[in-house]
Amino acid sequence: MTADERPSVPAELDRTGCEALRELEGRDASTLRAAGRYLEELAAWTERRGADDEGDEGTHATADADSIALPDRVPKRASVSVTTIGGTEYRYYQWREGDEIRSETVRR
Repeated sequence: MTADERPSVPAELDRTGCEALRELEGRDASTLRAAGRYLEELAAWTERRGADDEGDEGTHATADADSIALPDRVPKRASVSVTTIGGTEYRYYQWREGDEIRSETVRR
C-alpha cells in the first residue's frame, strides 16, 4: 500500500463491524490510534474471558438467526438471544407485529 492508498475494510467483518469502522473513518489519527489500542485490549479480554465463561450462569450472547432453527410460530425476522442459566440454555426470540412486540422463550 502506498501513502496515497486508503486501507480497505477487512473482508471478514460482518455488516455491523463494517458500519462501526465507517463511523471512525473521518476521525483524526490520534482518535483512531486510541480506538485501535482499545480494540486490541478488548480482543485480548474477550479471548481470556471466553475460556472463563463457558458454563457460567447468566451469560448472554446474541445469536445469528441464520445459525439457529426457529420454532414454527417465530418469524425469520425475529432477533434471537441465547442465555445460559444454571447450566440450561434458553433462547429468547423477539419480533414486532404491527405496533406490538412479541416474544417467546424456548428452553433448549
